[in-house]
Amino acid sequence: MIRHMEPGEEDKVRRLIAQLSYEDQILWRKQTKSLEEYLEEYSKMPVSKEIEGKNAIFVAEKDSKIIGLCWCTIVDRGVDRQGEIAEFYVEGEYRRKGIGKELIEVAKQFFSNEKAEVAFVWTHHGNEAAIRLFRNAGFKGVTQLVMAFKPTDKTSE
Repeated sequence: MIRHMEPGEEDKVRRLIAQLSYEDQILWRKQTKSLEEYLEEYSKMPVSKEIEGKNAIFVAEKDSKIIGLCWCTIVDRGVDRQGEIAEFYVEGEYRRKGIGKELIEVAKQFFSNEKAEVAFVWTHHGNEAAIRLFRNAGFKGVTQLVMAFKPTDKTSE
């Protein structure tokens, strides 16, 4: 069953995001943090109402256990409304059972209801299962180059 995250389920969602980050690091760098380190890092992460902007966290539930999530955001830039699947994860044992597809369909409906003009999802080049899932759901690859800058806490002298 796919539904909105309910109050009191924030720690369950944080755990899934920690699991996602733990697995995700393999795709873009050597595995440097343990799952326990990610669990600690995300233990106080703001979830849902604590975040500014339009957010919706959908969860997949099976046998009263949250086994997946799809965190959607809407950004109104004044000239357009953009949607993004900010976090997406299904526990390993539940993959390839249609749960990811159901989560994506709920996200697409959310973006449509919110009148987003475009919606994005990010993944790594090596994550073939995710790429296939998103393509099958109607997402298309773009030729845009994404570059990142990470400001440091140090001030320039």
